[in-house]
Amino acid sequence: MKNFILVLMLLALHYSVQSQSKLPDFSNKDDLAALGEGKIFETDNTTIRNIQIFEIKEFWLVYIKNNSLHDILLEKIIKIEFPNSKWGKIYIVFINKKPEVRFY
Repeated sequence: MKNFILVLMLLALHYSVQSQSKLPDFSNKDDLAALGEGKIFETDNTTIRNIQIFEIKEFWLVYIKNNSLHDILLEKIIKIEFPNSKWGKIYIVFINKKPEVRFY
């Protein structure tokens, strides 16, 4: 019986770790939509609120605000916060123009 409980606990631990390790794929439109609404913090200390990421290009990001598409250079972004994403409260930073997910 102890072995059975031990195996169940190990399986539960394995599945919980596996589900946590999946991060958003920025080339997948469904994952971008699952991020939800967020805020862009710019290098000039302005904040763009209520945005949704549409796509990430090599040098810029395309986002939706008020049902319109806008773009911004990646070098102007400090971070983008998503408080209610599918993955929990996360933010994205761009290191060498590559998006990197970080958790709060």
